[in-house]
Amino acid sequence: MAVVPKVVISGMLGEREYGVLLTDRRMIFVLERTSRVGIAAGLGGAVGAVLASEMATKREFVYADADPDALAKLDGTIVVPDLSVRGVRVRRSFNGVSYAMHIEYASGDGKVKKLNCMLSAPDELMNQRKSDGAKFKVILYEYAKKAQEAFKLALPVGAREESEWLK
Repeated sequence: MAVVPKVVISGMLGEREYGVLLTDRRMIFVLERTSRVGIAAGLGGAVGAVLASEMATKREFVYADADPDALAKLDGTIVVPDLSVRGVRVRRSFNGVSYAMHIEYASGDGKVKKLNCMLSAPDELMNQRKSDGAKFKVILYEYAKKAQEAFKLALPVGAREESEWLK
């Protein structure tokens, strides 16, 4: 149905960047990049910066050519069945610039799970739009709105109505 090229999930050990393939049955968060900046930051200075770049890994996929079942089986992939989604909330983050997305869903054993991520525009888009004269805040807002529309399309009607969206 759609692809959201970049969402970022932060954890204690760093950030993970995902591309999200939205199908008529599930959301497939495909791990594309892992950064261990959280670990390296503790070391500080030049050593920390070198380690952070050494510890970053990146994979890229052409989603139009990819088999969703194969993507769902890759290490680090998060699969959220559409029918398990209880609601999505997209809103401006506390910093007033970026946009956060929270997805609440039921896991296979019935437990409620939450997926918290940032809608972060891909570098190529940022660079292109900046060269066109667009402001940083505008680029992020436009990206968040487009990502939001893609998620809306993928959700069942009940979950879509229970969700909070950007205006």
